[in-house]
Amino acid sequence: MFYRMTMMIFFVLAFLFVLTACAALRPVDSGSPEEIKKSELSKDDLWNQTITLEKEKAICQTQLVEQEQMIAQTNSRLSDQQNEITRASRQISELNQTIDDMSKKIQQLQETGKKEKGQDWIQNAFVKAWGTIMYAEKKTNIRTDRSVGSKLRGSLMPGQTVKADFLKGNWYAVFKITETERSEKNALGYVYAPLLFRTPSPERSVKNEEKGALPAVDTPARQIFSVAVKSIRHKVLPRGKEVLLVEFDRFYVPAVFNVEGTTPMIIMDVTSTSSMKQEWSDIQTDGALIQKIRVTLDSAAGILRIVMHMTPDKDYDIKPTFYTGKDSKVYALEVTGVTLKK
Repeated sequence: MFYRMTMMIFFVLAFLFVLTACAALRPVDSGSPEEIKKSELSKDDLWNQTITLEKEKAICQTQLVEQEQMIAQTNSRLSDQQNEITRASRQISELNQTIDDMSKKIQQLQETGKKEKGQDWIQNAFVKAWGTIMYAEKKTNIRTDRSVGSKLRGSLMPGQTVKADFLKGNWYAVFKITETERSEKNALGYVYAPLLFRTPSPERSVKNEEKGALPAVDTPARQIFSVAVKSIRHKVLPRGKEVLLVEFDRFYVPAVFNVEGTTPMIIMDVTSTSSMKQEWSDIQTDGALIQKIRVTLDSAAGILRIVMHMTPDKDYDIKPTFYTGKDSKVYALEVTGVTLKK
């Protein structure tokens, strides 16, 4: 009996020993089936993920390089703009300096003009100057129109002077000497141009007086004197303007009149002069308004005629100005063209 009990105890202890040994030999890291499945991920999947990350890294690096290039270009443009701003600022500074210098010169000229005696009279006389003082050598008819067939309106006596202007078709419109408004409606009438002459010589005036010629109507007392022409120049100005510059040895206002038609001309007559230079006879211009300038001298009459041949199909605004300085007296005839509307 005792033996049997001992054997049963032995078998129980042996069974427990086996169970304990099996438990000891079981892997320590063993887990659930899901954990084991996760641990057994394919190496291909890991490789594919690595490649994908490398590609994304390469794309990011490319974008970074492009952004750096854009930043470099922007910096370059900013640098160029800064240089342009610097140049513009320098130019503005230079222009301001030029304006200041011109303002000082204008102020000096104004102060000089105020000191010169008779400056206001010169300007007023120049603005009012128009037409040509002419006389008739013999009794000459004044007609109502530019035609020998038109009615008589009156006559000029030998030696009688008038103001002549608006030359068309070889006929002058004549005015009283005292007429100040340049308007053809104020004309006494029309006289055939070849019958009128410019300032008479002293000898001719004496002969007319001996013949009993009537005194000139509305003729102010005048003094016979001479004037010298020092230079004749043409210049092209900004804004489509051109100017003829005639320099005299003293203050002098020449007679200016125009000829209309297919070959328009602006004519300037300088009386009581003997000035003439060969280079004046044919002055070529680079202007769009004044095509050329021809100058002739009538030595017997003492008249220097300056003829400006104008471009057809235009109207012209003429602005006379007289500049006077220490050593120069310049008559400037500024011309501006106005296109005719068809």
